Amino acid sequence: MKKRLLALLLVLTMVFSLMPAALAADTVDVAALPEYAADADISTGTAYKISTEESLRAFAAAVKADDGNGTYAHAGVTLYLAGDIALTGTWTPVGSTATYVGDFFAGTFDGCGHTISGLNVQGSTVNQGLFAAINKATIRNLNVSGTVSCGTKNYIGGIVGKVQAGTIENCSFSGSVTGGYTGGIAGGLNSNNVTISGCVNAADVTGTTAGGILGYWKTTAAIQNCYNTGSVTGSAKAGGIVGQLNKGTIENCYSIGDIGGKASQKGGIFAFSSATVKNCYYTLPEAETLGGTAAAAAHITSPEGLADKLGNAFKEDTAGANNGYPILVWQAGEVVQPDPRIELTGSDTLWRTTNDAQPQTTITAACKDMDEDTHVDWTLTEGEGIVTLETPEGAGTANRSVIVKATADGAGKAVVTASTADGITASITLYVIPQITTVELEGVVAVGETVRAKVNVLGGGEYDYENFPKLKIEWRYLTAADYSAGNTGTSSYQEITGTTGREYTIPEDMAGNYLSFMLYDTVSREYKMLSSPVRIATAEERLLKADASALTLDTSDIRAATTIALPTAGAVNGSAITWASSDSSIIDPATGVVTLPGSGIQTVTLTATLTRGEATAYRSFDIRVWSQAELDKEAAKSELQKLVERLDGTLTLTPEYGRDTNVNTMLRAKIDDSSIAVSVSKVEEVYGGAGVAADGTITYFFVDPNTTPLVHNGSYNVTFALSKAGATETLQVPVVIGWDVQRVRDTISAEITSQLTTEGLCAAGDDPNLLTQDLTLPKVIDGKRWALISWTSSDPTVIAVSDKNQQTADTLFDPYVGVVKTPTQDTTVTLTATVTFQLTDAQEQTVTVSKVFTVTVKGQQTNMREQLLAKLDAGFASYGGLRDAVTGLPLTQRDGKYLAANDIHFPTTRDFGVDGKYTPVTITSSDTDTIVPPDVNNAARAEVYRPLPGEAAKDVTVTVTITDSDSGVSASRSFLIAVQPLTQQEIDAELALMAAVRAHYFDGIRNANTDAKSILTDLHPFREAYLDADGQLVWVYDHADLTGSGIVPVAMDGWTESEQWRLFRSTDPDVISHENLLVTRAAGDKTVTVSSELSSETLGKYAARYPDNKDFQALSCQPVSVELMVPGTEPVTPTPVDPTPVEPDHKALSVTFQLHTDTEMWIAPSVIGDLPEGTTAMDVFRQVLAANGYSYEAKGSYVQAVIKPDGTKVAEFSKGPNSGWVFRVNGEFPDVAMQDCRLADGDVIEVFFTADYMDEPGMFLPFTDVTNHWAYSAIKRVYTRGWMVGMDEKTFAPDQQLSRAMLAVILYAMAGEPAVTGDGPFTDVPAGCWYTDAIVWAAQNGIVCGFGDGTFRPNEAVTRAQAAVMLYGYAAFTGADVTARADLSAYSDAGQIPAWAMDAMQWANARRLIVGRDSSHLAPNGGATRAEMAAILSAYIGK
Repeated sequence: MKKRLLALLLVLTMVFSLMPAALAADTVDVAALPEYAADADISTGTAYKISTEESLRAFAAAVKADDGNGTYAHAGVTLYLAGDIALTGTWTPVGSTATYVGDFFAGTFDGCGHTISGLNVQGSTVNQGLFAAINKATIRNLNVSGTVSCGTKNYIGGIVGKVQAGTIENCSFSGSVTGGYTGGIAGGLNSNNVTISGCVNAADVTGTTAGGILGYWKTTAAIQNCYNTGSVTGSAKAGGIVGQLNKGTIENCYSIGDIGGKASQKGGIFAFSSATVKNCYYTLPEAETLGGTAAAAAHITSPEGLADKLGNAFKEDTAGANNGYPILVWQAGEVVQPDPRIELTGSDTLWRTTNDAQPQTTITAACKDMDEDTHVDWTLTEGEGIVTLETPEGAGTANRSVIVKATADGAGKAVVTASTADGITASITLYVIPQITTVELEGVVAVGETVRAKVNVLGGGEYDYENFPKLKIEWRYLTAADYSAGNTGTSSYQEITGTTGREYTIPEDMAGNYLSFMLYDTVSREYKMLSSPVRIATAEERLLKADASALTLDTSDIRAATTIALPTAGAVNGSAITWASSDSSIIDPATGVVTLPGSGIQTVTLTATLTRGEATAYRSFDIRVWSQAELDKEAAKSELQKLVERLDGTLTLTPEYGRDTNVNTMLRAKIDDSSIAVSVSKVEEVYGGAGVAADGTITYFFVDPNTTPLVHNGSYNVTFALSKAGATETLQVPVVIGWDVQRVRDTISAEITSQLTTEGLCAAGDDPNLLTQDLTLPKVIDGKRWALISWTSSDPTVIAVSDKNQQTADTLFDPYVGVVKTPTQDTTVTLTATVTFQLTDAQEQTVTVSKVFTVTVKGQQTNMREQLLAKLDAGFASYGGLRDAVTGLPLTQRDGKYLAANDIHFPTTRDFGVDGKYTPVTITSSDTDTIVPPDVNNAARAEVYRPLPGEAAKDVTVTVTITDSDSGVSASRSFLIAVQPLTQQEIDAELALMAAVRAHYFDGIRNANTDAKSILTDLHPFREAYLDADGQLVWVYDHADLTGSGIVPVAMDGWTESEQWRLFRSTDPDVISHENLLVTRAAGDKTVTVSSELSSETLGKYAARYPDNKDFQALSCQPVSVELMVPGTEPVTPTPVDPTPVEPDHKALSVTFQLHTDTEMWIAPSVIGDLPEGTTAMDVFRQVLAANGYSYEAKGSYVQAVIKPDGTKVAEFSKGPNSGWVFRVNGEFPDVAMQDCRLADGDVIEVFFTADYMDEPGMFLPFTDVTNHWAYSAIKRVYTRGWMVGMDEKTFAPDQQLSRAMLAVILYAMAGEPAVTGDGPFTDVPAGCWYTDAIVWAAQNGIVCGFGDGTFRPNEAVTRAQAAVMLYGYAAFTGADVTARADLSAYSDAGQIPAWAMDAMQWANARRLIVGRDSSHLAPNGGATRAEMAAILSAYIGK
């Protein structure tokens, strides 16, 4: 095969040497260069061609002689081979063969793809080859064939002998090379910065250290994209690519040549290496490689897929010129295409040398075919916890290196990945390997057995053979004779050939020898050997050993008398067994009977003697036998240990003063086992002030409380000895000792209660036996807050203890007040001061000391009743007695009686000069049917019901009482009141007034309107109607003008708080609103009925008391209404009068209704037709429920429950506090009750039960600042339509001024936000703003015009006039009718409306969109808030 490969490479060399010189020499015109001659100018930058053998030899001689002619060994000179040259005779290498680097070639030699053949070097010195040696030179694109033979001299190579520094690329050599350090391309390297790439060797290489590409390498360099097909033989070391490799990188290389030499010193890629080998392949059988090589490169058996693995410098051998194995791209006459990639260099193995050492390495990334400044990111993709990554100092922006550092205890495999922003990645696998410490031999060392080498690492573990690099193991042995003679030195061991693995099967002929093995440690660079060899047993010994190994006895402790079964024959091979006992009295070796010893635990050794032929083996077994005493002791110890385990950490002793005196007694009680003795063995103080004596006696805690102690108890860790049956265990228990209660009480008595005296409690000059003033009851004495005093009174009605002086932090410790409440008689009261010690902990008993004081409170000499009577009399005098509640005049007195015809008004608490909270005023009546007193205290009006006409006046006594709440003393004044009967004349007059008010109801509400059939402006609801002195009907609109004796509108039947009407109700609130009766004219004429209920202020109340009296009924809740016609805003075209009577035109409505619960449909959607205009949701609800047999319960129009025909009832709150009945119209929740929700044709009504109305979307707004706002309903309408949004999730900012941009965005939203193209006309509306599309759209559609200077001013507040114009423009854009106009002359500021806004303002006012701020001010140039705009938009969309 070797000859075949050599022939193939010669063919390739011949073919590729025919490449055009221009291709090989890039763009240099080699033919035009001058021919090199001996006298050539060799200054830097010159270039020559070499076309002949003569020129080549002249060049070789000139380099050798060049030691000062302007250059340094042809440095800077480039030589181009212009054609193939066949050498004749012996060749003298280019340059000097001496070792002085100044004589080495330092220029560039470009072979241009040509071949130099016939090379014949026969040297007797170092540095031999085509070139003797080079230094910073470049040799490229050259093919050489021939012979280089130099005996055993070093640095012998086919192309270059020695490379001091430089580059050899795209070169090949064929033939033979013989020497010491010998390589097909170069013999050896001697410094850093050397690269050999794209080179091929097909020569036979023979040396001491030989390699297909390079022989010896001890410096940092790189070999890449090379291959070897020649045979390599080394007497010391031989490798397919390199013989010996100390530093650097071999990458993308392969070797298929034969490797000869010492089995342990040859490898498919290298023979010896501590450098990095990546992506390399070899065909040498794995059994012939060093362990390191197999781990660093891959063994192959065919070329399949190899070209793809090697990268873009290689290509497939499609012509079969290289036996199918890949060739280099340059050999095919092609150029290597850029291959952006990351190449990682650095040590891939981190060896620990001690437990604490953290070895590290630096990984460097070379970015090939990429920009020089390409940034690299580093990640740890595997090995978290094994290594960490650190950025080295000075890494720069490219970040091309990373420090990989082993963690404190990490070991194993880690993967580090480098990546660029373009997605280029590369990974390197590293191993953190503990230091190898010792080696052992595992297995039975006997013939026929397989033993194994065990490698131990620092820390006690075993070497990870699967994941760590393979180890080099040499099996060796000593002969029995050498071992017996003491010849056990390393040199006496003999190598067992062919055994490099971890396992070794011992053959028969090794019996009697002594086995060992040797491991090469790549960290310490030394061999490790077994501490002593192991004798290899014979076959008989092996059988005996098998029986000995298989012999077992149960050596667990014996705790009871028993019999041990002692085998008499081997279980495997039947070897004879006899037994001996170290103590036959305990274990009989003949019978195996066990007798328990008398005491202690005795260890008995049973020795088995195994015999087989001449061989003898022994096995011993130690068995412990327990005495009964030890068993009892162990049981007790176990019991104590369990007790300690149960109590440890869970028990704290807290002695109670007066009960506990000894901690031993306390713990004994906790254990509750009389067989266990308890005693204190150790006391450790945590906090002092107390004590535990050696016998367990407790001294309770005490320190002077005035020192403000931080610790309020004594704390000790007490170790107890627990003993039973000779066993003892210890238990540590925290003991927390509280205060010595008696000493605390003594201290309180001495320092606190002794300072309290009866006289000290009294005010200055006050007699404790005749108290008249409040007492001072100390809470603290002399600032000693460690003792707080509380007080109790035996009679709180006389002396009440009050903390009113302690209401702030600053006054919290001020004295209590003993509030003296003067009794009627002298009263003796006992005051008890209880002093409570404040420094006890929660678990301690409270320490208190009490002291009693007796005082007498003198009764008040001045009668409290007389004081109250004085207040009564003063109040009536200042108020003027009793007054008529209607006229406000004092009641007339006659014959000692007050005459009353209306309700009576009494003086108030203010008139009496009292606080009704503490001194309430009550009014009582002797005839509550006639004079009804108020039902609450402090009220001042009594209701009067006069006798009927024809009945006598009624005398009623009314009593006014004032009561002092503290003393309970009351004082009263009574008044005799004659209640005059009604007269028919009074009733008739009130009936006439009611009739007049009902008849002129329209006059009371018409405001500026004169004709009920032509309502053009707002109506004005009245508050009261009465007849003046001239008999004229007077309508009252202001509260200040009310008389209290007229006819008034009252709450109408069916009114609830949920309704929008109360006193005035409209049949069409969209035209005439409820209550305030504001008028909004529709497009067409509208007929609306306004109604009220009227009552007499003075006589209406009699209707409830006399339900059968027609007169009284006619004065209460009398319905009244008026039909009004509101002309439409659109003109009506006159039509000829048709005399034929026609039915009044009315618009029939058709709606859809459904009813359901939260789980079930009750009434499916159905259409209800022929409904009159003005129909409400409540009308439809009632109609449909009645038609389907349903009923309901309601408060007004608020539905509380719905009942099915079968009686099933679903009521509010039945599913929670927020459950109930609600309704939607057209999918939205109206802002009015069902009674006021007027329907339009086509509306869809949904009445349904919800389990939680808070969860119903659209029912409530999310904003916190609009809850009680006047515009809430309007804001809700525009928000739910998406026309206006909040300033944020919780804020609407209703009172913030609206900007011009905001209004444009609102109108744009109303239009559905159509697509916008083109630019806007305004200079201050940039692209991309939140309002840009809206303003551009509005401008394009004539809705906005901007200002004369070309601006829009988006952030200015919009005025009411501007808003009217923009809304007017929007209405016109949508095709709405904008012809309506209102007369604005009634507004005093109408003249301020800009001319350009007049039409829009008249239209907006006619539509009731923008109305006056009051009756005379339109404020056209005023701003509009967001809430106002919401109201305008709500009015714009109508219902």
